[in-house]
Amino acid sequence: MRIRLASLLLLSSLCLSCSNNTRIAGLTMINGEADFDSTDKLRFEIEQTAFPMTFAADRGTTDVSFRITITNRMTAPLTVKRLTLQSTAGSSFRLETSSRKFDKTIAPAAKESFKYWAPAVASDLTANTRVPLVVRTTVDAVTEGTRIREVFSRRLNDEVSIDVGH
Repeated sequence: MRIRLASLLLLSSLCLSCSNNTRIAGLTMINGEADFDSTDKLRFEIEQTAFPMTFAADRGTTDVSFRITITNRMTAPLTVKRLTLQSTAGSSFRLETSSRKFDKTIAPAAKESFKYWAPAVASDLTANTRVPLVVRTTVDAVTEGTRIREVFSRRLNDEVSIDVGH
């Protein structure tokens, strides 16, 4: 089913781009399994909360806002010290690898949200930052005096994006 859908979307995109020489069309897809958790001791969620436009004068660079929510499933408090984001898949939009320091403690069975602005580059200025993206997040934390590092990958912004511009 996904192959048929992808073929149909690709054909539609090509037809749109060929139908009028002043229009630009693009198709962006992410395939494969994108959800990965290195542990079940934390529940991890990430959401892109802003979709800023990009401009040629800025070479497609911008900052993109995310909300990261971590639920502590352990029996001891967890203190998040650092979050690191990077994109692992995506064609016309990618996140530069960046880290932010935090010092937020999450009680057992509680959850906390973190606001995170990440530097990004969009090579397709028609699609901007609304295209499919796989984000890898590394969580560096401390619990009961022990440092832990866990990794989570998530797909954002759906699997397929079709963009048509002038």
